[in-house]
Amino acid sequence: MTTRAHVRPRNVGVDHMVRTPQTILIGDDDRQFCQLMTVLLVEAGFAVLVAHDGHTLVRLAQDRLPDLILIDLVMPHLDGYEALRQLRNDTRTAHLPMIIVSVRAAPRDLVKGFESGADDFVTKPVIGTELVARIRGHLRRAARQPVHSPLTGLPGNTLLLGEIRQHLRQRVAFTLLHADLGNFKAFNDFYGFSRGDTAIRELAGVLREVTHREAGVTFLGHIGGDDFAILCSPEQTRAMCRDIIARFESLVPKLYEGEELARGYLEARDRDGAWRRFPLMGLAIGGGVHHAGRVHDAEDLSRQAASMKLVAKRYRRSAYAVDPADGSPYWVGP
Repeated sequence: MTTRAHVRPRNVGVDHMVRTPQTILIGDDDRQFCQLMTVLLVEAGFAVLVAHDGHTLVRLAQDRLPDLILIDLVMPHLDGYEALRQLRNDTRTAHLPMIIVSVRAAPRDLVKGFESGADDFVTKPVIGTELVARIRGHLRRAARQPVHSPLTGLPGNTLLLGEIRQHLRQRVAFTLLHADLGNFKAFNDFYGFSRGDTAIRELAGVLREVTHREAGVTFLGHIGGDDFAILCSPEQTRAMCRDIIARFESLVPKLYEGEELARGYLEARDRDGAWRRFPLMGLAIGGGVHHAGRVHDAEDLSRQAASMKLVAKRYRRSAYAVDPADGSPYWVGP
């Protein structure tokens, strides 16, 4: 059973623009406690969702994506510890602040709660003003810790690792691709960081365009700098890599000035301070295939993709190299 209570937003300015209230999800089988908490939180300016068992709590969190979750440790169907673990292991909810609210207060309960993924622990009976202050503090901290890249808007490394682990738990076959720009540092040093950011955003646009058309792509992320990651089905890996590279190569001429473009290189100092000629940027894509039922972890697959990216970088311009992990030769192409 779920209920939802709303409050009329209080933050109405002279231009009558209304802010959407932040949503708190309560997971607790004590219906009277949930009613009291709903009144308290609505009065504090929040919207409220309520679930009375662990399964409903997890499903509601995944479907509605609240801003913060309050979790009781003792619930039917799924206790608070297991609900926490499932929510932390799901990329949709892993980043949400989660507070245990329980009558249990023994040190072992606190330790187990934090090990399961809780951010805070509040003991019943609850002091309303203290709980609201804790909630607002966690929401402020969450707002300062974005899980998406501010440059491209794509999910970052934390969500990537969570997504890989979810694929591994589901025992499905998939490919992890890791892509970055060759000679990007020389480009960034020569033209400046603003042009460098433009190159990264343009590459993100190419990746979005290609991956949004492919039904088998389950994740596109911006790891940081000029590094991107893709999770896709093994069957579409090579065709998608070729499409990405072709589109990126058509983009490169737009990023350079006429003189450097005409001669095909930049002249800049290397890390040792010596003048060198740097070829135009290329895109290197490295990847590894995970086969259903095999034992891997996210770190192993990440290392495999990084290793194959080094193989791709042996080519002068853009290339991809993927280890099919079945004993057959690497998939390599321009």
